[in-house]
Amino acid sequence: MFCWWFLVLGITAVHASLRGKLQVAAGSMSAEQLRETVLHEVMEALGNGNRVTNERLKSIEDAARSSFQAMPKNEYGNLEDAAARYMLHRLFVQRHGMYIKGLEASGMDWQNTSTVEILQDHVPSFVLSLFEDRLKGQGLGLHELTVLAATLEHLIHDEAVSRLSVVYQAHNLSEDARVDETRLQELIDTYMTIFLVGKQEVTALTVAEERAAVVEAYPGWYETQKFTMQVRSNLLASKAADPNFAPGNLSFHAATSVVEEIGERYGRWQDAECRDLKRSLTNIEHASTGRVLLKDFYGSALKGNWQFSESIAYLRELGALDESDPSNLAVLIPNYVNSHSNCVASSSVYSVCCINECEGLLSHLEREVAAPQVEPDRLLAIVSDLPSASVKAPRTLSPELKDRLHEVAKKHNGKVPLHGRLFAQWLHHAYPRECPFPHIAGKTNPMTADEWMQNRHEKVSASKQDMLKVVQSDAPVAEIKRELPWTVEEELVIGSTKPASKPASMVVSLLRQVCFFLAAASVCIFFGKDAMAKALTARDGLLLPMAQKQHAC
Repeated sequence: MFCWWFLVLGITAVHASLRGKLQVAAGSMSAEQLRETVLHEVMEALGNGNRVTNERLKSIEDAARSSFQAMPKNEYGNLEDAAARYMLHRLFVQRHGMYIKGLEASGMDWQNTSTVEILQDHVPSFVLSLFEDRLKGQGLGLHELTVLAATLEHLIHDEAVSRLSVVYQAHNLSEDARVDETRLQELIDTYMTIFLVGKQEVTALTVAEERAAVVEAYPGWYETQKFTMQVRSNLLASKAADPNFAPGNLSFHAATSVVEEIGERYGRWQDAECRDLKRSLTNIEHASTGRVLLKDFYGSALKGNWQFSESIAYLRELGALDESDPSNLAVLIPNYVNSHSNCVASSSVYSVCCINECEGLLSHLEREVAAPQVEPDRLLAIVSDLPSASVKAPRTLSPELKDRLHEVAKKHNGKVPLHGRLFAQWLHHAYPRECPFPHIAGKTNPMTADEWMQNRHEKVSASKQDMLKVVQSDAPVAEIKRELPWTVEEELVIGSTKPASKPASMVVSLLRQVCFFLAAASVCIFFGKDAMAKALTARDGLLLPMAQKQHAC
């Protein structure tokens, strides 16, 4: 409570000061000067060591530019609520393999209410004020989106520092201590234990116990350890001239740099496991449909493949179950691979899950088209020459695929919106192993295995008896439909081009979340590391998939 009183008082003062500065600036500056003022004020508010550098901003802006150009915009040329949320989600997935909590591209709000949501109407937000005064209800431009993304990256950085502080405490080390590479790797191993399990309640007495639990529960632990060793070795070699990185005398700053680099690379490195999972599924795929018959899915589990044992109810909730042929249920390969059940690490800000391969295909289309919608014939020509991991190009698209795309165009005055459900469904037909089938919003409610067990009080895995019942069913395989399901419901990322009358609700909520974590970190650092750890280390309940399933069984 002591920390929170200072949090509110401190933010209120900054809030008033910055609002006043921007109101004065808005009346006398050009748009470009005002943009720079916003950036300067954000960087000043975040303090020393912030990650909102010009170099990082340029990198983010370059990564976001083609998608931004292709997104539907309002009359000011900016992104509205859903479009900004969608863009931020995709940006972090593509850059880091990170799924920022609350920014899922589907737009479904399925998570439980968080502390941030409870406090968002009561805690003043200086970051929110900066953007509110700048945008004036006009939406987010590329520059504002970039600054917001960099602010989130700064938040992730601060969380990593907080997690590392807990690790040092658990090893009875002060942050002034210097360590050699062997000792640093021990610290990194503990750091990864915390990261993978999703909790920070470790002490000197429980470090070995937690590490042993991860080694036993997670088959990929030793490969993860090799990965962190490689990142550590490469980074230390590149920084050899810096006194903080002196061999045998490594500072807390050096350790922070290593774990931060691990965090930025981990998502894409870990995705190799996802590709292995996909290969296992395509080995038992039915008729090149991007689907595995449920009887074959469970048959693999009964032969010892622990990954393919989710219950029918859980698969349905994940959106991974194709029930278009009730007599022959099937598992959608891309939906299953990209489901929440395959997230292997979590923090209070983001989760590391499989990278959606369809994002790369869509990004290519955005670069080629550079517009929110396009004529179907042009799309057909581009897609014909666009390969995927399982589809060779150039290829001749089927008459059915061509007809479907023209049907989509007819619904939208002759052009196909790139960011709508019907085109996503068409991409699923064109790339059934890479592009997930897009369910209608509200039809599914994706949860991690731990969330499922807590909310439903049911096991994640099907029982052996239930699996045998499916495997031994007498539905004739020869009669199973090969035609992929098609539904006519359309849902657009943004359904209107009217200017927003007030700041986008997503942006308001997200910025309040950013402010909450940043302010809590800054104030609580001043009052002690223990308070900081408590403020930033609430458990998310995301456990390792294997540990979840073992527990569920």
